[in-house]
Amino acid sequence: MKRKYHWRAWILIVLIFAFATPKALAQIFPHSYYQAGWQFNIPVASRFASESSGMGFYFDGGYYLTHHISIGGFLNCHSNSERISRRIYTSGTASLSTDQMQTLLQLPFGLSLRYRFAARTWQPYISVKLGANYSEATSVLRTERIEDRSWGFYASPEAGINIFPFRDKWFGFNIAAYYGYATNRSSALGERIAGLNNVGLRIGITF
Repeated sequence: MKRKYHWRAWILIVLIFAFATPKALAQIFPHSYYQAGWQFNIPVASRFASESSGMGFYFDGGYYLTHHISIGGFLNCHSNSERISRRIYTSGTASLSTDQMQTLLQLPFGLSLRYRFAARTWQPYISVKLGANYSEATSVLRTERIEDRSWGFYASPEAGINIFPFRDKWFGFNIAAYYGYATNRSSALGERIAGLNNVGLRIGITF
């Protein structure tokens, strides 16, 4: 229940920031950009919490040093879950028979470098993001909860497009596809995580 309200609070903060001040920020910082929205994440070659999920959001911000090149920062948050049917887990001479709910929470953040191909109504771009990734690998059993937290290095190439339907271009829409890799290592109830691979889609607003 606490995790449910935690997600609601994060989403509310992003929406308030995104919709309350876009025009003012665009006027104060004319060479900057801000993006926020929904994220769909697909784990790749994962044995832990491997089901795709739309429980995520992203936020990007940056400043254009030239007409095409910008530097900035990013923050993403995503949660993937998978229900595992009853299995027998052994450790030495002990064994445990149980079902479980696996959940993997990822929170990458850091710096980004972007190249914008055009600064018109349609603005395709590519970017590279580098930073840190915080993760929580959780196995929820019927009577207990097993959790392993870790930090790792994060790298992510992204290709996307910003579409500005209005003449003054202070507000638009963002669509992007990404691949992300993190060096996190964790272990939870017999499953070991040695690196995290993800691909996904982002849809949001930009200004």
